[in-house]
Amino acid sequence: MTTRDPGAPEDAGVTTTGQRGSLVALTTGTVVLGACNYLYLALVGNVVGVVASVPVSVLWTMMAGIAVGLFQPVEQMLSRGIARDHDLGRSARPVVRRTLGFAGALLAVALVVLLVAARPIGQVLFSGETAFVGLFAVGLVASTVLFAVRGVLAGTGRFRRYGAELTAEGLLKVAGVGALALGGVTDPRLLGVVLVVSPLIAAGLSLVGLRRRPARSGPGEAAAGQVGVPARATPLSGDLVALGALTTGSLLLQLFVNVGVVLAQLSVGGTATAYTASLVAALAVARVPLFLFNAVQSLLLTRFTLDARRGRFRALTRALAGWNALVLGLGVVWVVLIWLTGGVVLAWFGEGYDIPSGQLVLLAVSCVLQIVTMVLTQAVLAFHRERVATLVWPVGLVVLLGVFGLSSADLGTSLAAAMVAGTAATTLAATAAVAWSIRRAAARPGEPSLEAPEHDGAVAAPVVEQP
Repeated sequence: MTTRDPGAPEDAGVTTTGQRGSLVALTTGTVVLGACNYLYLALVGNVVGVVASVPVSVLWTMMAGIAVGLFQPVEQMLSRGIARDHDLGRSARPVVRRTLGFAGALLAVALVVLLVAARPIGQVLFSGETAFVGLFAVGLVASTVLFAVRGVLAGTGRFRRYGAELTAEGLLKVAGVGALALGGVTDPRLLGVVLVVSPLIAAGLSLVGLRRRPARSGPGEAAAGQVGVPARATPLSGDLVALGALTTGSLLLQLFVNVGVVLAQLSVGGTATAYTASLVAALAVARVPLFLFNAVQSLLLTRFTLDARRGRFRALTRALAGWNALVLGLGVVWVVLIWLTGGVVLAWFGEGYDIPSGQLVLLAVSCVLQIVTMVLTQAVLAFHRERVATLVWPVGLVVLLGVFGLSSADLGTSLAAAMVAGTAATTLAATAAVAWSIRRAAARPGEPSLEAPEHDGAVAAPVVEQP
C-alpha cells in the first residue's frame, strides 16, 4: 500500500480552475485576516484605553516581528522544499523531518532566552508587565506550529486550506476580544491571550479532514514509475547554513519593518505612552496592503521557483514587471486614500489615538515600496540566493537608522521619513540582486543551484506578516 508523500500537491492546484480557486481563497483569507488584525487592535484600544493598550500593542508587534522573523523560515523551508521535490518526483519527507527538527531546536533556544531575560524584556518593551513576556513565549510556540502547517499546505498546493486558516485566525481574534468585551473583561493580559492562542487554534482547524493523496509522477521518477523516490541525502551542515541564512534574513526583515515601534519605546524609556499605541495603530492602517499581499507571496514563490529551475527567465522577468507595476499603481491609489481618510480611520481605535496625516502618508509610501521589495526578493530566493537576499534588509536598516539619527524633526516625522528612505534603499538593493541572479543563471544554465540546490530544498520565502 502506497503512503502519501508529503510533497504531493493537490491535482486541482495545477489546473487553471484550481489556480483561480486557490487565488480566491488566499485573497479572501488575507483580506479577512488583515481586517481582523485591524479590528483586534481597535477593539483593544476601545476596551482598555490608549495607554493601557500599550503592552498589548507591543505584543502584537512582537508577534508580527520577532515571532515571524524566527519561524517564517520554517514555512519557507517546507514550502519550496516540498514543491521542488515533488516537481522532481522525489520524496519530501527528509525536508519535512529536518525542518521540524530545526524548528523545535530554535523554539527551545528562544524560550530559554525569554526565561533568562524576562525581567529586562518586560521592563523595556512591555512597560514593566512581565506577564506579557510569558504570553509572548506562548505566542512563539503557536507561531512554530502555525508556520509549519502553512509550509506544508503551501508546499502541497493546498492554498484553499491555507486561505481557510487565514480566515479562521482573523475571526478567532475578533470573536475572542468581542466575547471578553461583552463579558466586561478589561484585563489587557486576557486580551493578549486571545492574540497568541488564535493562530494555534486556526492551524489545528486547517488540518481537520486533511486526506492523504497518492503522489504524482514527476520528471525525476524512476522509469518503472515508482512513487516518492527518496530525495538525495544532503549534509546537515548544508541545511543549517540555509536555515541560518533564512532566519537571519527573516529577522532582519522584521527588525526593519518594526524598528519604528522599538525606537519609539526606547525614546520614551519603555514607559507606556499614547504615541506608541498610536504608532502601532497607524502602522496597522498604513500597511493594510501588506496583509492583502501576504498570501499572494506563497503563490508567487511557487511560480518563481519553477520558472527559475526550468530556465524560464523571460517569463520570470515579465511576471516581476507585471506584479510591481500592479503594486505601484494600486499603491498610488492607497497613498491618496490614506491622505484623505487615514486620520478618520485611526480615530476608530479610540480616544487619544492620533498621528498627523503627513506622517500617515509617509508610512503608506514606505508600505508600497516594501511590497515592491518583497516581490523582488521572492525572485532572488527562487534562484536559491538566500544569502544575497539577506543583504537587502541591512542596507535599508542602515539607511533608516542613519536618516532617523540625523533628522532634527520631531519623533513621529523622523521615524516616518526614515522608513521611506529605508524602504527606497531596499527596493534598489533588491532590484540589483534580481538582475545579478538572472544574469548569472542565464550565463550558467547548468548551475547546480538551479537543478539540484546545495541545501536540498531548505530555502524559500513565501509569507511575511507584520503590522
